[in-house]
Amino acid sequence: MNWKDRSAYAFIKTRQGTAEEVWKRFHNWENMIGTWVVTGEYDVIAWFDAKDWDTIHDCIATIKQWDEVEDTKTHMVHNGYKTGNWWWEKPNGAWMLFKENKLDETSEHVPQWDWITSGASIPGDWDYMAWIEANDWDELWHHLMETKKSQWKTTAVLPLKSWWNKTWEQNWWDESLEQSHQQTPYAQQ
Repeated sequence: MNWKDRSAYAFIKTRQGTAEEVWKRFHNWENMIGTWVVTGEYDVIAWFDAKDWDTIHDCIATIKQWDEVEDTKTHMVHNGYKTGNWWWEKPNGAWMLFKENKLDETSEHVPQWDWITSGASIPGDWDYMAWIEANDWDELWHHLMETKKSQWKTTAVLPLKSWWNKTWEQNWWDESLEQSHQQTPYAQQ
């Protein structure tokens, strides 16, 4: 399944000791695909459904108002794809960020790896973001090392806690869900 100019990832830096609280807040957002407490520069990644910049603006404006949030970085998806798998089907996974040598290299190459559940071109410091799935940590390590052979700059962001909104399995951008998101894109906090 491919999509274009839809959904966004928010990278969130939280005040010390509040990452889990921020992570949990997203669990009642209707348009949230998933959220993770992660390793690295940012503490939480949130992936939400958005078809337009106004929705992204409103969601990020809400997040920035939270006392626990120090900083955010938002990446709107330009081109994305998803395999027939769901992210939660394998017990282990990680986000991989890629910096391309030439534009659209990752979009053409990454879908060939059958252990990537989804990938998306994103504007900003990184060019592409993908979810790598695995049955165990050794397999995940092997896949992460395979991406290093690509000659792209890469970094892995490991989830310490994951939450997937599994209702997306029945409603992956179906028409009725789109209309309900337009009316109430996120829970008011």
